[in-house]
Amino acid sequence: MRNLFAVPVTLFSFAMLACGPSAAPEQQTPAPTQQEQGLNAVGQGCSADTQCATGLCWTESDSYPLYNPQWIAADQCTEECGGEGDNAYCQQLAAEFNAPYPNQARCIPARGVYDNYPYDDIFYVCDLIPAGLGKVHWVE
Repeated sequence: MRNLFAVPVTLFSFAMLACGPSAAPEQQTPAPTQQEQGLNAVGQGCSADTQCATGLCWTESDSYPLYNPQWIAADQCTEECGGEGDNAYCQQLAAEFNAPYPNQARCIPARGVYDNYPYDDIFYVCDLIPAGLGKVHWVE
């Protein structure tokens, strides 16, 4: 008697496999191809360190008299460099971020460019504005 039930159940199982998946469509969400960070990359404009993926936002007022805030307002997310004359690192960084003029990037002194650094001190940062990165606004 057992064999009588086994044959229909087996045939039913094969029929279900041959028909494919059930009639209810499955919704699959595509796997994310890239994680969005939401922070500005090197060379993009900024107004605070917290906006930069590197945690370092440079503005022209940090580097007076190299930049005079009376005639230019500029900002960029950037990185530290080794000191005056360490232009090669900054030029390499500018090239990595597809700057139009990477050879114009330079390492400049800047005062207290970290938001969370309470002391008046000199840091050296990559100035990517001449390389064509960051934002420049001419003061009228």
